[in-house]
Amino acid sequence: MNNPTVTVMMTCFNRIQYTVPCVKTLAEGNLEVSFHFIVTDDGSTDNTGETLKKLPYTLTLLSGNGQLFWNGGMEKALGYALTQAEETDYYLLVNDDVTFFEHAIEKLIARQRDAEKHLEGVLAQNVVIAGSTADADGGTSYGGVKLLSKHFARFAVMEPSEEYRECDTFNGNCVLIPRDVFFRAGNVDGSYRHSMSDYDYGMKLGRLGVRIYNSAEHVGRCNDNDVTGSWRDRTLKRRDRIRKKESPKGLPRKDWYHFIRKNYGFFPAIYHSITPYIRILLKK
Repeated sequence: MNNPTVTVMMTCFNRIQYTVPCVKTLAEGNLEVSFHFIVTDDGSTDNTGETLKKLPYTLTLLSGNGQLFWNGGMEKALGYALTQAEETDYYLLVNDDVTFFEHAIEKLIARQRDAEKHLEGVLAQNVVIAGSTADADGGTSYGGVKLLSKHFARFAVMEPSEEYRECDTFNGNCVLIPRDVFFRAGNVDGSYRHSMSDYDYGMKLGRLGVRIYNSAEHVGRCNDNDVTGSWRDRTLKRRDRIRKKESPKGLPRKDWYHFIRKNYGFFPAIYHSITPYIRILLKK
């Protein structure tokens, strides 16, 4: 049997210290997988693109103007992948700050292919696997996500487990998607600037009847975003928190409203549009 083929889609901007090890640990730690990397370099000035081109892997480098942020870069990478006729078995969403453990993707593929052996009535080709990542202390930082309410935007990142535990959506740090599912789902929603599109994409898969399961173990190292200096930092002045909230990497009101309106409805969107400002005013 030929090695499974995986098209990796990621975006980067001035994080050469993360991006290059991410690509290397994927390629060199999963020798039974044939990779094609599609990377959007959003105008990096730290030599990321030039360094990636010199790596001995099959790699397509796309370029941006420095204003794509995560969602724009991923939209470009996925858009390119959707136009290609190559016979890829899987597509892999990756965040470039993940350093992967050895055999991580090989294990995800085995888990995806074995799903129907463990789950009655589930077809493996309709199963997506979200890879859990660990922080520096070994705790789970990202992965499959469970919705805690049908009416309010409350989420919890799930722990990896040998048991197949179904997720409602996922963080886009490492997500293995079968070819058929990828083409049925299409691209990420271009309405977002930076965040929320991974949650949105996972929820779209759920509406398509796709089953999402978490990985059995951590696939790599990736620290959670520090709240220090962000809009959630309670030590900052209120006006500074509001300014940071409305920045592309914060929680912009248009993006946030769009996400809630699309996935929960009109009244939850009104409620959740107001609550972040109340938190800031109350210094919470």
